[in-house]
Amino acid sequence: MKPPEVWVKLNTDGSALSNPGKIGAGGILRDSNGKLIFSYSALLGEGNNNQAEVEAAIFGISWCVHLNYHKIILEVDSQLLVDWLLAKSVPAWNIAPQIQKIQMLTTHFSHFKCIHTFREANYVADALSKHSHQITTPQIYYNNP
Repeated sequence: MKPPEVWVKLNTDGSALSNPGKIGAGGILRDSNGKLIFSYSALLGEGNNNQAEVEAAIFGISWCVHLNYHKIILEVDSQLLVDWLLAKSVPAWNIAPQIQKIQMLTTHFSHFKCIHTFREANYVADALSKHSHQITTPQIYYNNP
């Protein structure tokens, strides 16, 4: 679903080749018309699937801050990440600092929502996260107006 007028929607996904193992991130930011603003793939190093999900969100949210967006919907296929960000559950000790980082980053926004979507609806972010295992440096793709 497209975000409301003047909002942008960030879909992110993390990828782990094994658990633990090499992890990567992918994401896509779209405007309220569904038009691509940017997308990314980034290899993250070593970790587990939950670390990949959290780091994928941090990567995308950091770019939203950098590009000065103010009304953000973060849509992910990790219900755990949604629950951690909405304080419905407590993250493991090794994830807690990254959740705090996301919470700090979101203070730059006037409005922020985090919602769950099914994996099938998060296909682009999933494909970008899997692509991260084919590259050695982060790739950012911008829509040239």
